Amino acid sequence: MGWGITLGLLTALGHATAYLAARHFTAAVPGRAERSGLTLLALAHVWMAAVAAAALPLLWPDALGFDARWTVPLVGLVGGFALAQWALLSALRTLDASRVAPLLGFKIAVLAGFAAARGEALGASQWAGVGLAVAGALALGTAGGRIAARPAAQVLAACFCYAVCDVLILATIRGAEATAGIDRLARPWVGPAWAVGAVYFSLGVPALLLLPRFGSRRRADWRDALPYAAIWLAAMVTLYGAFARLGTVLGAILQSSRGLIAIVLGVVLAAAGFEHLERRVAPGVVARRTLAAVSMVLAVWLYVRQPDNPPVLP
Repeated sequence: MGWGITLGLLTALGHATAYLAARHFTAAVPGRAERSGLTLLALAHVWMAAVAAAALPLLWPDALGFDARWTVPLVGLVGGFALAQWALLSALRTLDASRVAPLLGFKIAVLAGFAAARGEALGASQWAGVGLAVAGALALGTAGGRIAARPAAQVLAACFCYAVCDVLILATIRGAEATAGIDRLARPWVGPAWAVGAVYFSLGVPALLLLPRFGSRRRADWRDALPYAAIWLAAMVTLYGAFARLGTVLGAILQSSRGLIAIVLGVVLAAAGFEHLERRVAPGVVARRTLAAVSMVLAVWLYVRQPDNPPVLP
């Protein structure tokens, strides 16, 4: 569990940083017009698909053949993830990353509902952890003013799609391990590493289809999309590893700590004058966001502390 928690926290750091990279790409600055989130989606996923294409032959397990146990969830994962990314990047065009990142904590409630529907017995302490994480996400996201209906709907759509994807991530990993006969206890990294390569190689197909309409021939656009692509791909490696070790609900709760990280990064960037990335907010708003973010840490403690009903690891 220790490795899984570490991977979950690294994912949170990666996501908070990636949202800032996305904001840098899409936000309008003097001398440069606003750029579309779909343009970033296309360019970044071409970058990531190129890396996946180079790595996938090295990651492919020898005994892994094509089987519905992993191909079916992989297809659903690719489609759902493309929709989630589009909704998220659309929201980041108008909202600061420090507001978007916490609101994605609503995904935890969806995942807990999925876990209960599958028959996983979450105890009272674990449900309390889920509820506290969602409450903290709401307080973090709304501190500093009301969010307009359209970006709020985009964030909620992203939450639902990401929750579905999280379930499909685990199904893809477990399906590949079963097909190839991989001992996940002896070789826990094989399934997650292969799954990242397979997913992002597959996402290169819709990315290439988007290029004629939303792509760019400007070298500066490809250069500015690269930081987001590199950070996001690294965060996916740690996320898949966390899910494989901890399951989707606890992994998502750890992932939700990106809200606190985004707040800290936002304060530093705003103070340094990078207001195209993060607008300055009143100290009271920062304090409210910080207090709510601490609830995320307490949510993790509540989820893992229940001795009579530990998390059901997949």
